[in-house]
Amino acid sequence: MKAIFLIIAVGLMQAACDPLSDKPGEIHSDEKTGHIAYGGRLFDMWYDEVEIDFVPDDPETPLADGRGGPNGDGTLNDSAGLPLLNNGHSYRFKNLFGWDMRGDAGIYGHEYQAKDFILPDGPLSPQDAGMTRDEWVQRITAGKGGLPAYSDVLNPSQIEALVDYMLAVRDGSLPHPDSLYALSVDSPKGFVLMPGGDPALGHKFYEAQCAECHGDDATKIIFDNGEQTLGMHARYYGYAIAMITLVGEPGSDMGPQLAPDLSVEEQTTTLLNLLAALCDRTRYPRGNATDPELPDGDPRCGAYLR
Repeated sequence: MKAIFLIIAVGLMQAACDPLSDKPGEIHSDEKTGHIAYGGRLFDMWYDEVEIDFVPDDPETPLADGRGGPNGDGTLNDSAGLPLLNNGHSYRFKNLFGWDMRGDAGIYGHEYQAKDFILPDGPLSPQDAGMTRDEWVQRITAGKGGLPAYSDVLNPSQIEALVDYMLAVRDGSLPHPDSLYALSVDSPKGFVLMPGGDPALGHKFYEAQCAECHGDDATKIIFDNGEQTLGMHARYYGYAIAMITLVGEPGSDMGPQLAPDLSVEEQTTTLLNLLAALCDRTRYPRGNATDPELPDGDPRCGAYLR
């Protein structure tokens, strides 16, 4: 889901509404943090991040009717060089692997959100635990199974950045999904935020770093065609807020928002604090958004829901 997300910073980061120095599409090879964050934005929405004219094939129509790509119609090819139609994944890695990179066993899998387009496995799947960086680069370059061959639309440096982001999450140098939320068959979107967040600290971060752009109550910007405020989006899809806070918003001036010298434990705590704070429906209300508010007892926010 595409959105304008909150901007949060910790200590050494600049003010919320000021763009970071990195421009979308740039890789600074001498800055590992920027390189990995760029890969995270590619994981989310690569064709908003790179300079390419690509509109995915419409999954609701029988014929390929998009724009760009190797076939000129918004499709990518499979490993055999044949067009791979869009069945809802829109060729986004976060859809093919899931936000948590577990494939069908994860948040988009059959037990949770049941997305038809999810692949069987992903970087955080046990069966892929031994895959090396070079093997992942090759898999994404050439395609495999239902994964398209991305060499037609991404260059080698971009593919390497993408792989480095995925492996940073897998290997623990970025917050792991298990540290932020637990999967739950009883939750409407398949997740429940982990305990340990401090809403009071999260409110302080919001006031200092986010309110200038999003307003004191997070209703100043209403996105997704008027469907949700920032607070609502955090309550609906906390896992997405966490990722975009870490790596930035594809195709925008918003880069990674956590100080680069934070430990992974500090990153995780900061994200949980923020998500815990945004679970307060009174402080960060629905405003003029059209989606319904989370009801009392909704499990996504857990004990943080107010």
